[in-house]
Amino acid sequence: MDAIIRYTRKVPVWKTIIGFAAILIGLLGLISLIYLALVPLLFGFMMLKTDGSEIDLESKTYRKTDSLLGFSIGKWQTLQNPEYISVFNTTENITVRVVTAETTNSFPVIVLNLFYERNKKITVYKTEKLKDAFDVASHIADALGIDLLDATVKNDYKWVDKDALREKGEIVYTD
Repeated sequence: MDAIIRYTRKVPVWKTIIGFAAILIGLLGLISLIYLALVPLLFGFMMLKTDGSEIDLESKTYRKTDSLLGFSIGKWQTLQNPEYISVFNTTENITVRVVTAETTNSFPVIVLNLFYERNKKITVYKTEKLKDAFDVASHIADALGIDLLDATVKNDYKWVDKDALREKGEIVYTD
């Protein structure tokens, strides 16, 4: 696995289409020397902007990122006493609004949170696959020398044996 683990929130397809259309309109307007074309151009970039986080396991640093078209910016910060990584099962909501209607769609997602300084956390990774979540969490836990917590079942949190997970690929609890 990579030394830098990246998570960037995915831009929905509809926002991508609207964003590229607005950028195209803005560029055509600028070519025609219409300075108000900056408005759709900036709107398009705002539609394509997303956020996320990166963690560098070798230098033990992290950063919260803002990304645009695959390019990420953010300030690297040192991880202050990482304690454990949690594999957490939750839902993510997407709200779609039109002039007179609104709908919210929920879908399950597995989140990896890195806890440090007692109660501070960084969302390091999101996925829909449980095996992928535990593989990445095990990699982070081994690289940082921290424990791994299975919090996929509500109110039933268990510490995971990292050695058994790495060697056999199965989740064994240390409780």
